[in-house]
Amino acid sequence: MKNILIPTDFSNNAYNALFYATALFHHHECTFFILNSFTEVTPLKSVSLSNGKHKSLIEQLGDESVEGLQHSMHRINLDDDNPKHRFELLSRKGSFINTLQHAVAENDIDLVVMGTTGATGNTSVFLGSNTTKAMAALKACPVLAIPLEKEFSMPYEIAFASDYRRNFDAKILEPLRFMSKLCSAAVRIVHINEQERLDKQQEGNLNTLLAYMKPLPHSIHWMPHFASKTKTLQTFLDELGIGMLAMIRYEHGFVKKLLREPVIEKMAFHLSIPFLVIPAED
Repeated sequence: MKNILIPTDFSNNAYNALFYATALFHHHECTFFILNSFTEVTPLKSVSLSNGKHKSLIEQLGDESVEGLQHSMHRINLDDDNPKHRFELLSRKGSFINTLQHAVAENDIDLVVMGTTGATGNTSVFLGSNTTKAMAALKACPVLAIPLEKEFSMPYEIAFASDYRRNFDAKILEPLRFMSKLCSAAVRIVHINEQERLDKQQEGNLNTLLAYMKPLPHSIHWMPHFASKTKTLQTFLDELGIGMLAMIRYEHGFVKKLLREPVIEKMAFHLSIPFLVIPAED
């Protein structure tokens, strides 16, 4: 049994992530926790609720949250008639990150699945602010970001990008190994060449990685370093028809730098496939 958490702001992007998650885990018994959070500054969307005379604003927001969650569950039950799947609704007062962290801890969540953008639908950025914050805040739970209006297709090719600067262990690699097994996918290990050859530390880390990946279909790929790592990575994804990108997020690693790159750089990296970010300590 897997516990999957899907945060929602009731946008089409959020629902698409929910539907994608149910399709990805079609053959597995799962509990999907659908989370909506609200605070005093959350705008009311319903005119009828905003006219409530005997309820405080926060009570009305709570009612609207529950109503939206019930609508989401009704919709997904129509789209995902799967006896292996059950859904639980979480309406929580508090900031997005605080409620997300508590929900992950309280419900033993294995994976968070969310859209790359929220209700604003801003496609001029690599990832929406909430998605970026979730990847930074969750220290022990991987996040799978689903692109805007991404139709489900099983990712039979997963790209795993690494600079081999840090050692690997079973715990860190388990989300990648699980996803490979779940999707019957080959893992394409890609390294962007910044130097002509690996140093001894990198060679040792690569050998450790290959030992953990040995039971799974995999291959190693080397990419020349262009002007931008994001452009280099985009070229690799396009050329091999990759269906999912996976990276490990270290506190001072490439993923963090990627999330902090200037907007112009981010716009060059058009994420059209799911992006799995695995947390790890430096």
